[in-house]
Amino acid sequence: MKIIDKFILKSYTTKFISFFILIMFVFIFQTVWMFIDDLAGKEIDLSVVFKFLIFYCPKLLVLVIPLTVLLSSIMVYGELSENYELAAIKSSGKSLLESTKFIFVFNLMLTVLMFFVCNNLIPLAEFKSYNLRKNLAKVKPSLAVSEGLFNRIGNINIKVDKKYGNDNATLENVLIHKISQNNENNIVIKSKSGKLITDEVENFLRISLKDGYRYE
Repeated sequence: MKIIDKFILKSYTTKFISFFILIMFVFIFQTVWMFIDDLAGKEIDLSVVFKFLIFYCPKLLVLVIPLTVLLSSIMVYGELSENYELAAIKSSGKSLLESTKFIFVFNLMLTVLMFFVCNNLIPLAEFKSYNLRKNLAKVKPSLAVSEGLFNRIGNINIKVDKKYGNDNATLENVLIHKISQNNENNIVIKSKSGKLITDEVENFLRISLKDGYRYE
């Protein structure tokens, strides 16, 4: 490898790493913002949030890598052109196409890596993320319901004024709207108290209500 090839490849990889970190940070921040309703105010440990983001990162790689390659290529050859280094490269008898061969090899290796990411890593991360959410719902069923907000669970919208007791499973002032297949709200249930019960065998989240009425 000639010195000029090393210089171009080093400039490209340096900018690639810098842009990758920056763009990945932006996409992770956007992911947190998208799932803020599912994460905030539900007493989830930071370690669990960190695991959730780690499992979601492989899906972001599909979006981040193409942008990183594009911006890195533009910046490298933009700087070479601005500093008249492209003219020096051409005067040495090296064409523009020849100067990109090691960058092409680098991106080709990156393409093969991304194939394995999409084929193997993303399905595994989705499986881990699904199990994480499932286990959280079993350990803390109250995570499915936030105080003072309507929460969509299956075909019902549920709102509670307060959660307390063990694992915040005891509810106060429960309001439930049951949505039909036609997206109609024909059934309303109001109760002064209730309790969230997880059925670990059948994977159901049950709600036991007391002192209330059912309107249809």
